[in-house]
Amino acid sequence: MGLASGTGASESIFDLDYASWKVRVTLVGAGFVFYLGVFVVCHQLSSSLNATYRSLVAKEKVFWNLAATRAVFGVQSSAAGLWALLVDPVLQADKACGQQSWSWFHIATATGFFFFENVAVHLSNSLFRTFDWFLVVHHLFAFLGFLGIVINLKAGHYLAMTTLLLEMSTPFTCISWMLLKAGWSDSLLWKANQWLMVHMFHCRMVLTYHMWWVCLRHWAGLAASLHPPHLALFVCGLGLLTLLINPYWTHKKTQQLLSPVDWNFAPPEPKGGRSDGTSGQALQKKGQ
Repeated sequence: MGLASGTGASESIFDLDYASWKVRVTLVGAGFVFYLGVFVVCHQLSSSLNATYRSLVAKEKVFWNLAATRAVFGVQSSAAGLWALLVDPVLQADKACGQQSWSWFHIATATGFFFFENVAVHLSNSLFRTFDWFLVVHHLFAFLGFLGIVINLKAGHYLAMTTLLLEMSTPFTCISWMLLKAGWSDSLLWKANQWLMVHMFHCRMVLTYHMWWVCLRHWAGLAASLHPPHLALFVCGLGLLTLLINPYWTHKKTQQLLSPVDWNFAPPEPKGGRSDGTSGQALQKKGQ
């Protein structure tokens, strides 16, 4: 299957036998356990150290911890995605079928993260009787797409790594929401972070155009290396990101920059009324 070895010392954590089901399943499980641990540690630290966190209602506490967990994953994904996009010679040379040991590691652990996300989102929806279908669809497609790559030893990794780079916005989203809940929406820090976050969402849109270009340029190789249902899933997911999800989220984040409202937990706006939306703390108090 031609698994290429990643650069670095022979004892690197990436130098595993990825042809082994046991290795791949173990790394998926490790990804799940690691990000579950991040969620739990964030809850423990925030409960002990953060007064804003202690004042939140239960649903907002879950969202806080999920935001922090996604931010950690966003850092991992951004580093891996940028390395594939700009540096790695093997993935650059063969965008349809190229593989690296380091990319196998990130794909397997990312699959564990997306499994954790699906479990967390559905448990949260069941517990609090909510349903964010944008988020549900996004994470379902992500999990199934990465699971397909873990299963298929012939699948190339370049597009998977650039898909991970789409998580570049999540650390900024986490900071934005936490500062908003702390009542810092008038601060220069919040506004600067919001500008960067909006910029990251525009970069996500540009990145999806690049992914379409790669698909069209290397379609024969993709069709030969991916099973038809997996390829169809990827194309449908990329289409949803390009035409619906990315534009919607970019619009909402830009709107939030101009009017700092926590629209994740904002109460329904009265008919004919206006939401003042000037303070995350005000919204928090209304929800309690």
